[in-house]
Amino acid sequence: MLQGSTGEQIDIKVTLLGTGGPELTRDRMGSATLIETGGRPLLFDAGRGVLQRIYECGVSINSVTRVIFTHLHSDHIDGLPNLWITPWFLLGRTEPMQFWGPRGTQKMLAGMREFLEHDVTHRVREDCPAAALETPVNEFEGECIILNEEGCKVTSVPVNHPTGNPAFGFVIEANGRKVVLSGDCAFSEELVQAGVGADLTVHNVFAPSEELLNREPHKRQVAKGLASPEQAGEFFRQSGSRMGVFSHVINLDSTDEDILRRARSVGYDGEIVLGADRMVLEVGDELRVQTPPPLDALQDVTRRGQG
Repeated sequence: MLQGSTGEQIDIKVTLLGTGGPELTRDRMGSATLIETGGRPLLFDAGRGVLQRIYECGVSINSVTRVIFTHLHSDHIDGLPNLWITPWFLLGRTEPMQFWGPRGTQKMLAGMREFLEHDVTHRVREDCPAAALETPVNEFEGECIILNEEGCKVTSVPVNHPTGNPAFGFVIEANGRKVVLSGDCAFSEELVQAGVGADLTVHNVFAPSEELLNREPHKRQVAKGLASPEQAGEFFRQSGSRMGVFSHVINLDSTDEDILRRARSVGYDGEIVLGADRMVLEVGDELRVQTPPPLDALQDVTRRGQG
């Protein structure tokens, strides 16, 4: 069990490390969500800035060795090389990371290794063992249980993300609680069914106005693979999720208030939260949202023993 921010026991802790899409914004890094259930943490996606955000959240960097990918679009994987290589040579990670992902993940990881070949070759020494850079991977297809250990079960659910298929959402179950991650998709009936009764659903949102879509019709193609605020709100409603949270937030010409208003318009009566980088969601008898704390007292991490 985990201890919550107020000292009580909680069942699942969700940290939104990165809540942005591929757009460059001041406050949102690339897609990355950390799930803790009492065992080793699970990282879902590794978008840009993921290592920085893990550090800023005070999470033990060397504990983040298990990564699950929703799909292989660049904005969901481009922070991985830094997370893979830097803790190894700087912070002394001595065990290999483990990976789960759709078809193509093994090829992607081989390419990453080739990209960083100079480091892999020249930084190996006694306290930076080559074995720690192995990349064991489990590729999965369809709806299946991809992980079931330490009291945590993770089920993959295929979703439709036209330019990113094969793509998946996930249902995470632990300690009698259920968390759903949509990954990138529009409304998914299959994921709704798998996620019925969720305590918490983290859903992507793509929120251009109709006026913008009329001016820039190419964005309608993008909209086919991501959820509008109304579609996400309908997902929350049909699945009966206790709380809906937005991540992979793409506003374009909409405000945060527009997104929340549109999501509520479909009749979902649970709480809706617009996610932010470093926000923590505690799942237990109560659902608590911790807003990101200031970073003024954050200490530099420069050597072994700090990871």
